[in-house]
Amino acid sequence: MENLLRTVKTEKISFKNKEYSVEVADNFFTRAKGLSLRSEGKMLFKFSRNSSAKIDMMLLSRPLYLYFMDPDGKIIDVQEAEPWSFDPRTWRLYSPGRPYRYLLESFEELDLEEGDSVQFSGAE
Repeated sequence: MENLLRTVKTEKISFKNKEYSVEVADNFFTRAKGLSLRSEGKMLFKFSRNSSAKIDMMLLSRPLYLYFMDPDGKIIDVQEAEPWSFDPRTWRLYSPGRPYRYLLESFEELDLEEGDSVQFSGAE
């Protein structure tokens, strides 16, 4: 189990003639941790089948951009997620309202919108 928490997989993704290196969250532990307690980075959440998981913003200090994708890497929804404050009335869970296969989280806004496609190059 210790290895599941320590090993950080990375993968190349590309869209609109740009390439990025992203961390990969493909198991319970890496998905649960996500980008918590950080202020920069990009993470690709990979699910083995379509998911309806909702995303929380606990333990984040900055907004995140959430890019939800279908099994083909096509963007089905884009949301800007606000970090939780100490006021529980501000707590919100994020999802596209329909199943998705991949989720790209980024602290920086990317040039992606609904209908765009992301290509995955595999592990680095």
